This record gives sequence, C-alpha cells and structure tokens, in this order.
Amino acid sequence: MKLWEKVELSKLAIKYAIEEYPNSFVSCSFGKDSRVLVDLAMQIKKDIPFIGIDTGYEFPETLMFAEELIQETGMNFRWIRPSEEERKRIEAEFGDLMVKDDGYRCCRMKVPALATVLPQFDAWITGLRRDENELRQETPLISPGKISKINAIAFWTIEDVWNYIAEKKLHYHPLYDAGYASLGCQPCTSKSGGSEREGRFAGTSHHGLECGLHGS
Repeated sequence: MKLWEKVELSKLAIKYAIEEYPNSFVSCSFGKDSRVLVDLAMQIKKDIPFIGIDTGYEFPETLMFAEELIQETGMNFRWIRPSEEERKRIEAEFGDLMVKDDGYRCCRMKVPALATVLPQFDAWITGLRRDENELRQETPLISPGKISKINAIAFWTIEDVWNYIAEKKLHYHPLYDAGYASLGCQPCTSKSGGSEREGRFAGTSHHGLECGLHGS
C-alpha cells in the first residue's frame, strides 16, 4: 500500500471515530507519531480535542516543542495530570527511587492521570503502530470497548511516519535529531542505536516494550 493510500485510510478511521463517537479525543505525546496524528486529525475536524499526559518528568524540549506546535497549528490541546492525592501517593511509594517494583515513577503517573478524563469521552484516537515492538504487532485499527480505541496509524511503518513528515514539511520534536528514536518522559527514555523502542524503560522487564498505559 502506498503512503497516500495509508493517509486516506487513516483519515477515514478518524472520520469514523468522530461520526461514531462524537465525544472523541486524540492522545498527543508530541512525538513523531503524534505529529502525524495532529496533522491528519485537524484535516478532519479542526477543533478536535488533543490530550497530553504531563507526568511532571517531561523533557524540557518536549514542553517547549508543545508550546510551539500549539501556537503554530492552533490545536485544541490540554495537559492532564494525576490528582494531587495520587501524585503524593506515588511519590511516597517511590521515595528517593526512580525505578521500583519493575516500574518507573514517571510511568506510574500516567494511568491515574488518564483516569481523570476517560469518563468524559467515548473514544480515544491513538498513534500506536504495529511495527513499534512485538507487543503491538496485533494492534487493531478499531478496538471497541467501554472507551473505544481507534488506532488510526496502526498499519503505518516508521518509514511511513518520517516520509509523511518530510513530504508535508512538518515541524517535529528536536530530540529526534539529537539521537533519540522514541520519546517519553526523561527518566525512562534514553538514546539507542537498536530498535525503535530500545531506549525505553531500561532496567525493567519491559525494556523496549510498554509503560503500562496501553498494556504490557
């Protein structure tokens, strides 16, 4: 399938999500996949809500790029965070440690943060791709549920993502040019010369896999 065909199929998936689940949002980490989603989704619905999770451990470059992209595109974006109660509980649980019980402190902030908004929506449009790691190989285009997931670029490859960004001349996160292949929070993300997610979650049993937000 050619890239332009994948683009049209992804736009159809986003259009389906908006029509079938009018109360939908798009997750946005400001990484390369999110950059593609922002461009695609805003072609379908200019004011569609975008939501990003601020764990309190973001790269400064991520926060700066987020500000720039919001200003550039006019995207309808908001950060979400865990409740103060949850944040204090997690901080107390980890103490001085960044990694405990096979997980990163920053990753533990994500699920309670998302829990603050999920009841407000019917569907969640994600940038998950099947070729990112072995756990995502069976990612469906549409996953119905209490809150349905529309994985609009599930069938794209990493080459597709970068080709789209290049063809559209999209402004993207500067840390990719600094040697990062996949971006998350600062503590659980490192540079890697290996597979795309090899630099994620080092020192845990899910090294290179998932943080727990999308399953592990």
